Amino acid sequence: MAGTSMDEGPVLDQQSLRQAMVEAAASAAAPSLTGRRFRLTTRFVEEKPRKYGIFKQSGRWLYDKRTGSLVTSIGFGEITERNFGSFKNSGLQVLPPLQSFFFDVETHRGQPLDAEGRPIGLMAPSAAIGMTPGRAPPPSISYQLADSTKAISFGLAIPYEENGPSALPAGMAPLEVSQARGRRDHAERFARDLTLVVEGEITDLGQKPQVFCGGYRGALTFKEITGYTPNWIKDQQCFVTARIDRVQVMRGETVVSAWPKAAKAAD
Repeated sequence: MAGTSMDEGPVLDQQSLRQAMVEAAASAAAPSLTGRRFRLTTRFVEEKPRKYGIFKQSGRWLYDKRTGSLVTSIGFGEITERNFGSFKNSGLQVLPPLQSFFFDVETHRGQPLDAEGRPIGLMAPSAAIGMTPGRAPPPSISYQLADSTKAISFGLAIPYEENGPSALPAGMAPLEVSQARGRRDHAERFARDLTLVVEGEITDLGQKPQVFCGGYRGALTFKEITGYTPNWIKDQQCFVTARIDRVQVMRGETVVSAWPKAAKAAD
């Protein structure tokens, strides 16, 4: 039996949307999310810390010492076969290209792995290789260690095709970058109070099920993200398709920037 619509319910925030997605993914009888409105607020995060949860945030900032500027960015990612294990099983290959906005990312540090992503076991000492009087000790065995992270992520899948159909606000691209010159202490104090507010409506593009989940397993080895230490990731990701009507960068109650842009007043 198909689920009933929830389009008359209250506006969803991060917590209530996550819960509704969990329930919808668990049971085909759960109410449909199509038509539900949402208003999701996430904080801007500094790019410098090399953590997977920060890597997945759309709103980021950094201070560019070379130019003496605060650089803020809003970036949506792509959903593809390379980063979403259930891409074909969810029927996403017949849909328009999808951008991702993650509003809830829960991470936990996993066990140390070797550089190939394999668990490191303890090696018991061998009776055949021991200390012998008059001989040098056996050479030590070293391992290149890697970090590991387990994550659960909830996000929106937003249709967007360059020079084609878009479910982003008018005039907004998947990557928006701004830059403002200023003293480092002033810039960092300003950036730490920034939030990203995303408003819109859940849609149905015909994918089955409506909330589609799949895994990602891979390694982050970019120096800017992990330093020189690889970080092996296991991430269970769940999405629902959506249309974004408005995006705002806020500082307290002040709107710093917004999409769609406000219409200019006539002269």
